[in-house]
Amino acid sequence: MKIKVLLIASEHSSGMIPFASRIIKTLSKDERFDIYALVVNSGKYSYKRYLDDLDKTHVMQIEYPKSKSLKLIYKIFPLSIIKSVCLLKKQVRPDVIHFLTVDFTLAPYFLFHRSRKGLFYTVHDLYPHETNETKFLERLLHSYMWWGTCFLRRKIEYLVTSSLEQYNALKMMYPGKNVYFTHFPSLVTEQMKNGNDEVRELLNIEHYILFFGRIDEYKGVDLLIKAYNESNLLQKVKLVIAGKGTDYTSLAGNNKNIIQINRFINDAEIGDLFKKAALVVYPYRSATMSGVLSIAYYFRKKVLMSSVPFFLENRTEDSCFFKTGDYKDLLIKMEYLLSGESDSPESNSYEELYSDEVLANDYYNLYLTK
Repeated sequence: MKIKVLLIASEHSSGMIPFASRIIKTLSKDERFDIYALVVNSGKYSYKRYLDDLDKTHVMQIEYPKSKSLKLIYKIFPLSIIKSVCLLKKQVRPDVIHFLTVDFTLAPYFLFHRSRKGLFYTVHDLYPHETNETKFLERLLHSYMWWGTCFLRRKIEYLVTSSLEQYNALKMMYPGKNVYFTHFPSLVTEQMKNGNDEVRELLNIEHYILFFGRIDEYKGVDLLIKAYNESNLLQKVKLVIAGKGTDYTSLAGNNKNIIQINRFINDAEIGDLFKKAALVVYPYRSATMSGVLSIAYYFRKKVLMSSVPFFLENRTEDSCFFKTGDYKDLLIKMEYLLSGESDSPESNSYEELYSDEVLANDYYNLYLTK
């Protein structure tokens, strides 16, 4: 049975784009699906480089407005996106419509959308992450975003998550709904695998501790810096914090061994960034769903992470953990892993956890439940 699916990805953050793109591409290659997609680009945050090799008649790409005032209006009511959803629904007549990327801006559409047949919604964050937003407009937008995600969870009948903890919580929270688990897609792209661009800030620098990803308060980078600064042993190697977001220059102080690369890291640079690292650290305070592990596992790096449930769910024999929020324990574990006493990763963790075949089977079985 071939299933016709319309996949919608209206959010274009650095994390959502590779998540949705991997699902769209994986299912598009599988003969059991007839895949259509609607994606929204915004400047350099674009699905184009991930999906341009797919059939153009099956992928509609919309450009987000550039002006700040129009962006704000789109956050509240994205009329062109809503019109495109309605148009594709009428033209394609899909068996399934799946909203992949939070898609909170589409909540107003569902205020007037009565039919819920064949609608699926991926739940990324069941509870809000810690945030350091201080501006009134940012806090207001965050509140609206949270309202939108909660509204969609209540409105849509089929809920999907890639976190076992969230799966169990959703089952209890919505006993009358259909809740399903799917494996998290790999965020490793062909550009990451084959790219050989050097990270200009790290020329002639290697064997460092690496944090990679967008930098937000809930990711615990401040704990990593604090642990690093208090250890004489760790000072023998550099600490690299790579990713756009909160600037921790003041917290790092005058420590020249801490290198913060506060910019978007291109996929072609990822290989250079990870291959030269001695240790990858993810000191998150919370993590409901995250693809950062797939990159570290692909490049076969030692990975030290906090003991949040999602990381524990995706542990391998090469994983190492510290007590969440405990920078002293983080310090001790980093010193041990850099001492040379721990073995180098030998298992093929990446293939075990991030198979395209497993992912496609998950979604095929998911849509058969409709």
